[in-house]
Amino acid sequence: MKNNYLILLLGITLLSATGLTAQVCPANGFTNSSSLFFFYDPGTVPCVDRPSSVTVDASVFNLVECEEGYAIYDLVSGSALTDFTYFVADFGAATCEYTNGNLTQETLSVSSFDKVLESTVVFPNPLTQGNHLNIVFSHNIHAKANVYNITGKLLLSKEIDNLNRQKLDVGNLANGVYLLQVETETGSISKKIVIAR
Repeated sequence: MKNNYLILLLGITLLSATGLTAQVCPANGFTNSSSLFFFYDPGTVPCVDRPSSVTVDASVFNLVECEEGYAIYDLVSGSALTDFTYFVADFGAATCEYTNGNLTQETLSVSSFDKVLESTVVFPNPLTQGNHLNIVFSHNIHAKANVYNITGKLLLSKEIDNLNRQKLDVGNLANGVYLLQVETETGSISKKIVIAR
């Protein structure tokens, strides 16, 4: 039985590590008015997972070249961009703001937030030693993590400020079953946690 938990924990850890490499918005993006150039961290988003088109204002750019570290999109409809230092690109799953070539802000769509919440992993669960639970998301989010007892009383609350993982100190909680709720502005998810030290 202990081996089964170890295998399950290893599988969850591997899935979590894979999720941590997700990157909706490329770290850098430039324009020359008629093309968009985006640069990805190695191993993050394969070409097959990148959008076939990106929208900036009312202008549409289609993917014309894709390699591991970059993607090039050419203007196919709308006006050429006039500001080379600032633009906001809509990738479908996220809206990405670039200033002087650097990603300055990323806003996930509601459906993307739902996917981030659904892929939330909490470990170790059950917590059999130590005082910390780890919450891992597939993407950076702003959220609040609340821990409730079985009667619904709030016992612990932690702000998650643009992070893809959060460590919760549950050292003050007795052994038992609790409810962890992660809330964003667009939704929430609940997970049962067990403390059995």
